[in-house]
Amino acid sequence: MRVMKSSSPRIRTALLLGALGALSGCLDDTIPLLEASDYKITGETGDDATRIYIHDILDNRLDQKIEPGEDSDAEKARCETYREEQVRADLQQALFARGYYEGRVTYQDDPVKPLTGSYQVEAGPLYHLSSIRIEPAAYAGFADKIMLEAGDALEAGAVLEAQAGLLALAGKGTCYFGLDVGHEVRLNEKAHTGALTFHVTAGPPAVFGDVVFAGQDTVKVSYLENLIPWKRGGCYRADRVERLRTRLMESGLFSRADVRLPEAPDADGNVAIVVDLKERAHRTVRAGLSYYTDEGAGGTLGWEHRNFLGGAEKLTTTLTLSQIRQSLEAELLKPYFLRKDLTLSLNTALQHQDTDAFKEVSLNLGGSLERRFNRRLTGSLGTDFTLTRIEEEDRDTSTYGLVSFPGSLTFDNRDNKLDPHKGWAINAVARPYFDVLGESDPFLKAQVSASTYFALGTPADMVLAMRGSVGSIMGAGTANVPATERFYAGGGGTVRGFGYQEIGPQDGDTPTGGRSLVTASSEFRFKMSETLGAVAFVDAGSVSEAAVPDFDNLSVGAGVGLRYYTSFGPLRFDVAVPVTGKEDADQKHQIYLSIGQAF
Repeated sequence: MRVMKSSSPRIRTALLLGALGALSGCLDDTIPLLEASDYKITGETGDDATRIYIHDILDNRLDQKIEPGEDSDAEKARCETYREEQVRADLQQALFARGYYEGRVTYQDDPVKPLTGSYQVEAGPLYHLSSIRIEPAAYAGFADKIMLEAGDALEAGAVLEAQAGLLALAGKGTCYFGLDVGHEVRLNEKAHTGALTFHVTAGPPAVFGDVVFAGQDTVKVSYLENLIPWKRGGCYRADRVERLRTRLMESGLFSRADVRLPEAPDADGNVAIVVDLKERAHRTVRAGLSYYTDEGAGGTLGWEHRNFLGGAEKLTTTLTLSQIRQSLEAELLKPYFLRKDLTLSLNTALQHQDTDAFKEVSLNLGGSLERRFNRRLTGSLGTDFTLTRIEEEDRDTSTYGLVSFPGSLTFDNRDNKLDPHKGWAINAVARPYFDVLGESDPFLKAQVSASTYFALGTPADMVLAMRGSVGSIMGAGTANVPATERFYAGGGGTVRGFGYQEIGPQDGDTPTGGRSLVTASSEFRFKMSETLGAVAFVDAGSVSEAAVPDFDNLSVGAGVGLRYYTSFGPLRFDVAVPVTGKEDADQKHQIYLSIGQAF
């Protein structure tokens, strides 16, 4: 009878890293491992899932990297032999993990052809669970809730999953200072079964005591205390301690956040916590360049301070220069304003635009309160004042004093903002406008936008990305809505293949904009290597003078592009042509160069 005992995930990880360290002479992340190899698996591999599992392991090991050190035949042969034995050991462990504890793997090298051989697999009988026990007896009632029962295959993954579930169940509603779950399996080699026993070890009951922050220089303690996800005297939970550390690192203010815990609670059961912090640089300078055929060359220069007043206030200033738009913007964000889930935003902007549709000079002042309902859902309410002077062709120059009260709701669960592979981003905005200078009638502008992403490969080297937007202006005719607030389409931000603002109503060659908008895009992204990718896309959109969007008269553009992936995000190069509505297009194709995905 064999007895197998578990170790904690942390210990198992350390042992795995130690084993990989032994490969230091033959493994590296820069050179392909044995570029032309021909290895195969033969014999009895067990059930279909296990067969796929061990073939995947072989493919994965062949995809790893090798650095043979000295460029000699002897050194290459040593690394080849080592790798072949390492693969054999991995396949052997894979059989054990799938419940084939009598499985054996042998390797036979090809005596003639190098980098060629076969792995002979004899899976043997599949072991099953004969019984499941939980000790001590106080936790035995959880046996029916861990999704594992006698008669199931004795697979390592299922046992570890049940062990994690038992840990969560045992810790629910408790205040233990230290809680661990391990397991051991006693194999019956005659019956091909295993008796599984989980061992739960719990420390003494405890509550949260004082929290002391050390090492910060400029960040206020009052801000740090807002990040603590518990109240003093509350039930001690280890996951909340980890949550505090996560919040500190996500703030972007620290390069290190180490939590020190006592060996045991004090006499009153209090756990005093010390957090050692190291601040990172709080100031960042940003720069970016872009080139669109329709908009010309452009650039941005930004400066950001992430701890402006000592309480994680973020001050951002951005200078944007392009052939059609020049602006200077500033925004101050104050987190934890009045309550923990509120952020105050104050912004101002000075802007000049010279497009085919209008010329504008404007000054904007605004503020809003954003409330975070959870990690994915936020809402905001604010007020905004824009003093703008607009010149349109064949119309008198007008000056507007627009007061608006924007409200928005945003859902965002994307895995990466610059290069998403999965998730949704949905935004709904409604802005009632009033002109205090009397040039415009009151009107309401509303828009709903959504994008979604689907990873099609493993790893996620293929992504299907889709987006759509619908907008409407109600309460005033097109002529009584300032030209800067009307809807336009065409260009890199909406429908590629058409020039900026080319889609929609026009007066001769001059875009006049409309009161409704509908756009849609679909993009297939394929990553060919770590740094290079390609895309194919189709965009469509229409703008109408009616308040109801027109879905019948869509202008469609299509194209292809390249992506060069860097540490700060992908560099984008797209070429697009109009497919329908070509009569509205001034050019046969458009080119777009910028940073980040199109959406």
